[in-house]
Amino acid sequence: GVRALSGVDIGADEGTITGLIGPNGAGKTTMFNCITGMLEPNAGSITLDGKNLSKLAPYKRARLGIARTFQRLELFTSLSVRDNIKVAGEIRNRWHKGRIDVQAETEKVLDTLRITHLADRLVAEIPTGMARRVEMGRALMTHPRILLLDEPASGQDEQETVEFGELLVELAKEGTGILLVEHDVALVMRVCSYIHVLDFGRIIASGSPEAIRRDPVVAEAYLGS
Repeated sequence: GVRALSGVDIGADEGTITGLIGPNGAGKTTMFNCITGMLEPNAGSITLDGKNLSKLAPYKRARLGIARTFQRLELFTSLSVRDNIKVAGEIRNRWHKGRIDVQAETEKVLDTLRITHLADRLVAEIPTGMARRVEMGRALMTHPRILLLDEPASGQDEQETVEFGELLVELAKEGTGILLVEHDVALVMRVCSYIHVLDFGRIIASGSPEAIRRDPVVAEAYLGS
């Protein structure tokens, strides 16, 4: 049968942005689902700081510091932008020993993502590109150590994408590790320190943005000549 992933070995460090790129159907979202526990791989392991997470449920992985967004938006459409973000903080306070001021933290996240002006709007009413920031804000409320972003720039115009790239760099400087799946190659090349290229479930190249840009195998499979 189809091997969605085969012998894939990738890492993502704190304080850096790591890219995971490749054609549609390469296995990128499947990789995210394996990392977060939504799919169980047939072999191999998922580790965080050397701790094997492979048998842990998704919510337990989240509590250890893994957060994600989704390729297809997963938001509470009947709630406002502010309340979508607050939900994550309220849930975090139910299990985390270090409680946070949810209201203050929500306003901080809104400001960081430059969506304060949308705070009282229903998420069903705002553009897709901004809704993706809301989903990212909800993930940030859990104070993740590693943030998995699945096509977060989709739906954003050119200026919004430039601004979004700056946001990612700021988050990484604060110590958050980011694993970025994105088809906007210009964005990936601009913000990532290291990039993995996935094709038909296999890693065909890994390296710096410049090395990936020059790789003939990557050009043939994905970037084009």
